[in-house]
Parts: sequence; C-alpha cells; structure tokens
Amino acid sequence: MDDGRIMVKVKLPTGSSVAETDRILGDIESKIAKEPLIESYFTLAGAKVVGLYAFEIANEGEVNIQLVPSHKRKVSTLEYIKKLRPIVSKVPVPGGNLIVAQMKMKGMRKIGDADIEVKIKGEDIKTLFDLARKTSETMNTLKHFRNVYVSMDLTKPEYQIRTDRARAASLGVTVADIATTAQTLLSGAVPTRFRDGEYFYNIRVRIPEKDIVSRQDVENLIISRTKGGYLKLRDVAQVVQATGPVEILREDQVKEVIIRGDAADVSVGVALEELKKAMAKFDLPGGYEVLYGGQAQMMKDMTKSIVMILGFALFFAFAVLSVQFNSLKLPALVLSVIPLCLSGTVVALFLTGIPLGATLIIGILVVIALTVNEGVLVVTYAESLRTHEKLTTLEAIVTAAKIRLRPRLMLSFCFIAGLIPLALNIEEGGDMLQPMAVGAIGGLLVGVMVSLFLLPCLYVIFTREKALSTGSEEIKD
Repeated sequence: MDDGRIMVKVKLPTGSSVAETDRILGDIESKIAKEPLIESYFTLAGAKVVGLYAFEIANEGEVNIQLVPSHKRKVSTLEYIKKLRPIVSKVPVPGGNLIVAQMKMKGMRKIGDADIEVKIKGEDIKTLFDLARKTSETMNTLKHFRNVYVSMDLTKPEYQIRTDRARAASLGVTVADIATTAQTLLSGAVPTRFRDGEYFYNIRVRIPEKDIVSRQDVENLIISRTKGGYLKLRDVAQVVQATGPVEILREDQVKEVIIRGDAADVSVGVALEELKKAMAKFDLPGGYEVLYGGQAQMMKDMTKSIVMILGFALFFAFAVLSVQFNSLKLPALVLSVIPLCLSGTVVALFLTGIPLGATLIIGILVVIALTVNEGVLVVTYAESLRTHEKLTTLEAIVTAAKIRLRPRLMLSFCFIAGLIPLALNIEEGGDMLQPMAVGAIGGLLVGVMVSLFLLPCLYVIFTREKALSTGSEEIKD
C-alpha cells in the first residue's frame, strides 16, 4: 500500500556507542530536512522496535519518515525511495549497513522483516555464519536484491569462562556451580520485588558494575565449594577474551541464521526464483537445510489457502447441484465454465499491471458465485422447458438464455459499477482492495459472455444424444 511511510535503518558494528549511532542519524536528518515531500520524521537511536516494545541496542537506530498524502505528490512511495536512497547513501556508515525501505503496515499480518528471508538451519554456529556470509554475498551479486544483511553477528566482544573439569572436580566444584555463581554475580539475581501501588519492580542483587571492569575482576569472583570453603574462579577456570554471537536464534529447537533482503524493481516471486537458482549451486554440509521466509513464505501460505478454499467451494457446489439436478453431468457442465470466467480476472490484472494481492480471493469468489448462480438458473429453466413445453434442446436453451439476458446484465453491471471506485483507487488506502476490484470486474465481464453464450453451446453439445433419443421415442409413440 502506498501509505508514504519510509524507514531509514542504520546498523553499525557491534560495540559502537549510542552517541556514534545518534551522530550518523543526525547526518541523515540534515540530508532530508529540506525535502518538500516529507511531511514529518522522527529518529530512534540505540534501540530496535519489535511489536509494541523497544529493545536497547546501542549500535542500531532508524529514521521513520512520513510523506505527504498520495494526492499531493506525483510519485509513489517506492519511486520516492529510489530518489531518497542515493541522498542518504552519502552519509558514511563505517563498517555498517544503511537500509532504505518502505515500512510494513501496522496491524497487518506479516512474516519476517523483509520481502525474502533465507533461513539456514544447523548445529554449529561457525558453519552457520560461514554459510550465511556466502549466501549474503550471493544475494548482493544478484540483480534484483537490495538491503541484504545477516541476522547473526559474531563480532560481539565477550569474556568466555572455560572450566578445567578435572581440577574443578578435585576441588569439589561442579560446572553448574561455576555457571550459576557467575550468572548471579555478573547478571544479578531477583530475590524479591518492590510493590508501588499496582506496579511491581524487581530488586536485583549483583556486583556493582564499577567493580567488574577487567578480566582480572572476573577471575577473582568467589565460588563456594560443596564440601565447604571458598575459592576463586581462576582456580578452576580460565577467562579468555573472545568474540561471539549477539544472539542465537532457534526454530523448532534447531539453531538458525537468517539472511534478509528486499526485491528490487521486480515482484517477490521473480526475485525468489532468481535466488533459488543461485542457491541450487550451494554444496550444503550434512545436517544443514535452507528454508525461505518473509513475504515469500506468506505467498506460499496464501497460495495454499486459496487452493484449499476454492477446492472446498467447488466441491460443495458440485455436491449441492448434483442433488438438485439428480445428475452429475449438468453440475459438471455448470462448473466447467468457471476457469474461463477466471481468465478474465487474469487478463484484467495483466492489462492494468496490478500485482496479485491477498484480497483477490474475494473477487474470485464473487465471480464464481455469480457464474454458478447464473448457470444454474439457465440450465434449470432449459430443463423445465424441455420437460413441460416439449421443446428441443436448442430451442429450450436459446429461450432460457434470452430470458436470463436482462437479469444477468443488470446484476453484473450493478456489481461492476460498485467496484469501479475501488478499481480506480481514487483516495488513500485503496491499494489493498484494488486487486480484488479489478479482478472481479474482469471476471464478471467475461462471465456474462460465458454464461449466456458458451454455456448454452456446451449444453447443446452434451445433451444432444438425450434429445435425439427422446425425439425418436416420441416418433415411435
């Protein structure tokens, strides 16, 4: 939807200060401050917003931009992003990433933070990171990808406590004792909470931060022995300086790393196919797999849902019509013209250049409902004329089609007239329903021709033998 919301996101290397993040975001603000199409903007430094919460991350920040309403500008949000990207890219982001993308719609279901997400699953963190880096480099070389970045960051400086298990056992200390004590002293423990009216606040007991400023301070942590007495951490473990992941993601209890990217100038489906061809050349180690998420996963789920819904709709329609006609041939005849009606939906979307949307299924159901309803009325009336008026098959179906012509045109044109404002997308917020309206209009226009011309022809063809046999019996009588 063209709602004019743009996000300029900055990700600096791990360990960067909030002040540095804020300085870069300030430079970006100065670049966009005089842009006439920007109605407002605000900056968030040192945090990442997830849902309704903001998590403190010193090396991340973003500038959220709101453009003027679409009727006051001649360019779409995506076109303006192409113009804005070279402007903000002049701001140097040493060692980091600068991403310019359209913001996701709040309140709308989404999967992931990008158009396409490549999920690599496995056990070893280092192997996952190497595969992710290789995948990221491949996506950057492809023509139809931008804003590519890896979710995993192995550059976070940290101290690692490596326990000497044999020495710890001889001194009466377990690995669990060492881990619990270190976590309690460094991260703190919550023995109770303070109540202030309706609110509760955790009381955390820990060593003051000013007393833990070096590796030696960590080595001097006191650990109690199960047999009594105390010893220092350095007596049973070695504290080494290293780097590690900022966070470890798991899905279905399996470690994973996510590589995110947005489709550039093409649909998500085209970009995904291009990526799959490139990923097919990868030689994955045993025990590792690649899955696709983001809008690509949503497209897959939506397609599955559409097929299931249409399948159930056609099945129940066929069952009901079979009981009504006491025949399997006539319901099959009515339902066989539905794909031809839907061809009008495809042609309408193709000619207007409007992409497929989730709301399109509503338009498809409208086309199917009117097509089936009109087909049932025409065939039922034709059968009645053959039975009671003793008309031939051709005479009966022609008479029925003539009588149903005016009601069908009135019904279809009323629907089309009601859908035209949605199809034109006159005001803001109509992008979501535009595919539904355009698809339904195309299907209804073709459906008029199909119901009143093609269906009668098929009826004559598939009921001719019955008509001839009936006629011959009348002659014998």
